[in-house]
Amino acid sequence: MAISDQPTGTATGRLAPWRDTREWIARAEEQGELRVVRGAGWQSEIGEITEMLDHNEDSPAVLFDEIPGYPAGRRVIVNCSGNTARQAITLNLPPSEGNHDGLFRFWRGVLDGLTPIPPREVETGPVFENILEGDDVDLEAFPVPTWHPQDGGRFIGTASMNILKDPDSDWVNLGTYRNQVFSRNELGVYISPGKHGKLIRQKYFDRGQPCPIVVVVGADPLLFMSACAEGIPYGMSEMAWAGGIRDEAIDVVRGKHTGLPFPATAEIVIEGWMYPDETHHEGPYGEWMGYYASGEHQTPVIHVAAIYHRNDPILLGCPQGKPPHEDNRFLAYLKSALIETQLRQAGVPRVTGVWCPPEAGNRMMTVIAVDQAYAGHATQALMVGSQTGTSAYAGRIAIVVDPDIDITSLDDVMWAVMTRCDPDRDITIIKRAWSGPLDPAIHPDERGFNSRLLIDATKPWEWKDRFAEPVVTTEMSRATKDRWGWILDPDARGPAGP
Repeated sequence: MAISDQPTGTATGRLAPWRDTREWIARAEEQGELRVVRGAGWQSEIGEITEMLDHNEDSPAVLFDEIPGYPAGRRVIVNCSGNTARQAITLNLPPSEGNHDGLFRFWRGVLDGLTPIPPREVETGPVFENILEGDDVDLEAFPVPTWHPQDGGRFIGTASMNILKDPDSDWVNLGTYRNQVFSRNELGVYISPGKHGKLIRQKYFDRGQPCPIVVVVGADPLLFMSACAEGIPYGMSEMAWAGGIRDEAIDVVRGKHTGLPFPATAEIVIEGWMYPDETHHEGPYGEWMGYYASGEHQTPVIHVAAIYHRNDPILLGCPQGKPPHEDNRFLAYLKSALIETQLRQAGVPRVTGVWCPPEAGNRMMTVIAVDQAYAGHATQALMVGSQTGTSAYAGRIAIVVDPDIDITSLDDVMWAVMTRCDPDRDITIIKRAWSGPLDPAIHPDERGFNSRLLIDATKPWEWKDRFAEPVVTTEMSRATKDRWGWILDPDARGPAGP
């Protein structure tokens, strides 16, 4: 059945949901969005190719197979949601919605009044096709790449879901944290300060108790996206949130040792325990700002009790690096819509748009457009917008502009900054904001805090009606492109017909 002929699952025209990573792959392949690469080595070649894909916006998803030293069928997939077309696949949208406007339309619509759907527990699933325990546990049996030249080891968890349960409630939290292979049955987990997973883990450690954990390293692209979604309220399960996005409950099974739930259709799942006061040397790792900024650490150790995996398992990879990379591209839409929602919930009116540019690592810059209604409106949007649940961690710059600025165009945003911002009047610096050990701009001994640059690039409220008229407006540019844009297409012979 062709993609365009598939039944829709909702009144908004969404396609019937794909069920697991393999169905996602089938749809991507049918749309020409997947390539299979055979014979690339795990030592450097997979990482080098992934870096190349990240910095070419229209690059395909790549499935690596026949990796030297491993049986054919033990695969690695990268760049799943690295462009708008594949993001549409991940979100069960028709190909016609796989563009800038379509993704914004989806996220704004689905986040407005999102109703989480709790996961549905089932007795078994494909993830239990292989169960490895005791001496059979072997993390090195999977073709885990060395993603960057100076990484301290092989990181099996770069697109992982680390699942922890709050000991004081029913809350099950999912977070994407890096996981380094230490040995056949030992795994690392690095979590930045303030993240939900670290707060939960500390509750166990403060009581002198081992902390149960499940690490899903073969997650499907939507669940990976949900685990990356900063700003989901404390206490809400990302699996329930993903169910609300999918409009269907996620099927889960429970681990034999910890009892923690995980997706029944996952490719590879690692179950184990962390113990108080036990750490292991971890890192370095090429992090999201494009530096080995975090250096080497002592991190808790996950003692692996069991590995569950499907036949011919697929490891999901999303290594970090110099922006923009894959998660910058898909989180730009999700985070922008979340911040926009949070601004409105905080009482900031007439917000016309938010954009987190992928080029800024989807967290270092937040651009907010407001239709000014009163004196101080732009300042209010800046202050709140730089510190929402989604934007607070490791931000750098927040900019507020008028609605006539295309917030998704850095050219347009910088034009507003250069022509509407007077530094003495319009620039504010917030000090001692929330950051972490990965920030390369902060002295290594002082990391944890950083400062924020707030730029008011709106027309000054007091005399905005007297501000100089622009030579070309956004409406004029759009109208010209609608009529004459065909000239920019080397394959077009003339304007499109009616």
